[in-house]
Amino acid sequence: MSLQAYVDNSLLGTGKINEAAIYSIADNSVLGASSAFSVKPEEIQSLVKGFTDSGPLYSNGIHIGGTKYIAIKADDRSIYGKKGSEGFCAVKTKQALLIGHYPETVQPWEAANVVEQLADYLIGGEY
Repeated sequence: MSLQAYVDNSLLGTGKINEAAIYSIADNSVLGASSAFSVKPEEIQSLVKGFTDSGPLYSNGIHIGGTKYIAIKADDRSIYGKKGSEGFCAVKTKQALLIGHYPETVQPWEAANVVEQLADYLIGGEY
């Protein structure tokens, strides 16, 4: 199932997210992604593990697309990372992992709201 339209319209289309991807939790396959955003399988696996054990994320940082971020939030639903004035928000639904990166011109809470709201919508549709 492709979720590319959600990446294009609900994430990138808001102007708050400049790079985004949605991955299947079951097999790490790409369900939709912006063209320049590439997250390695081991980075996805680290995020997925972080939803149940956040300790390594706080102590070692979080790598997304080869960039290391400091963990600023990590719980069983959401993981946020920051590097300088830019960062990302990752949210887990029942079947997917949403990752939205925001540039330094966007406030972290604005980007987080965009990704969290799309996750709520997908969860409501049982995805």
